[in-house]
Amino acid sequence: MQRFDDFDRLEVLTRITGSLVNLTPLRVGVGREPPLGAVVDIAPLRIRFAGGGTSPYIPGSSLKGVLRSLAESILRAQDKHVHDPWDFEAVEEEKNGSFCLMCGIFGSTGLASHVRVYDAYPEGEASTFVKTGVSINRDFRGVQPGFLYTEEQVVPRVRWRFMMDVINIRVFPEPGDERGRLLRQLLHMLASGMVQVGARRTVGYGLVKLEQGRYEVYEVKNGVLEKVSEGGVA
Repeated sequence: MQRFDDFDRLEVLTRITGSLVNLTPLRVGVGREPPLGAVVDIAPLRIRFAGGGTSPYIPGSSLKGVLRSLAESILRAQDKHVHDPWDFEAVEEEKNGSFCLMCGIFGSTGLASHVRVYDAYPEGEASTFVKTGVSINRDFRGVQPGFLYTEEQVVPRVRWRFMMDVINIRVFPEPGDERGRLLRQLLHMLASGMVQVGARRTVGYGLVKLEQGRYEVYEVKNGVLEKVSEGGVA
């Protein structure tokens, strides 16, 4: 199999930027335990900025995890073998350098990732609303008495700054291998509004779309990292 442990040199760096817009309510949560002082039962993850204000944000790890899961689903639909990233036996077998396609893109416990997805912060105000929910008794298929809860969600149409780097995989202007073709497919899904992130996805929450997506490709020429191409992500 092709070797993907090529981090000793930089051949090509592709940076993808744009605005990530949540088309439906969105919450990347902090878990069932609300933060100290929270007025809701389930709150979104927030970051405190240098100026003192706080705002919801989308962690890069959540975005990357969603993209990896989509990539795994695509490969399985093609009847290709995909092992769990925490399958230590499979990772150990790959230490001779013959890494699988998924590890060759997103990494594993034995290989660094060729993809970096950065935290997405709101471009303006990320307004929220509070929704009251009820728990369902699966046996009786009705509302479970006494189990009301409140959750805070980000309103639709908030714009988030998106940035993603791809190292040593040629994605644009033409894919260099199967990894590049798979990443192009994932970015196309993101630009088409076909990706969900965060909680409550089974009821349609967290649907996001990449708008004004752009790529810049850099290569080392004469010892200097130079831009060699750029264009739109469609």
